[in-house]
Amino acid sequence: MPTIGECPVAEAPPNRGRRTSNATTIADIVNAAKDEFAVHGFDGTTVDSICRRAKVSKQLLYYYFGSKSDLYTVILKEAAEKTAAFIGCTEYAALAPEEALRQFMHNMFREFVERPQIAQMTIDEAQHAFAHVGKASPLATVIRTLIDGVLGPIVQRGRDQGVFRPDCDVDQLFWAIYSFVTTWFATSPMVSLVTRTRTGSDMNAAAWRANSIEFVLAAVRNPA
Repeated sequence: MPTIGECPVAEAPPNRGRRTSNATTIADIVNAAKDEFAVHGFDGTTVDSICRRAKVSKQLLYYYFGSKSDLYTVILKEAAEKTAAFIGCTEYAALAPEEALRQFMHNMFREFVERPQIAQMTIDEAQHAFAHVGKASPLATVIRTLIDGVLGPIVQRGRDQGVFRPDCDVDQLFWAIYSFVTTWFATSPMVSLVTRTRTGSDMNAAAWRANSIEFVLAAVRNPA
């Protein structure tokens, strides 16, 4: 897994190591699976639907990935590693605590916006209590790393400098941020519809992000 602080670099597609892989075929399978899992979730996705989208045989999918569950785990592991690398590559220590927190939230939103398939898979897996990949989910490991290695130091600096509330808890703050980010991807049609009934216009992703960031910053500022 990339170290927090390293910016992501291009990676070769996963390889089960049985023979020299056809990189294009594997990439086609992975991309098709991301689309299917994002739309239908793990339970609603079939090997047949992945193979139809990727234009490969079931035998080829099983050759490279073993099973639907194995393929799902590979995708989540890749997502976890890229998320850690992307969110953690900013030099937060060079920013004032409030600006660092703002950038952390911006990076989380950007990561989900640029990879909406992974956002939907993450939400689906969380709702199923990691039933498909087990309690040792790479996502859980990455989230713990982001809390302890990235957000934690930002919060500590903010408390030490008197910028953030002394009772600002890093775990609670992370899940508040995570909730703002994932709510948009899980319920944005409803958010837009309900907003339009009051304002006459839809709520868009940029407005949701800006409002969420300002809400969190207002909540953590030290009122003293």
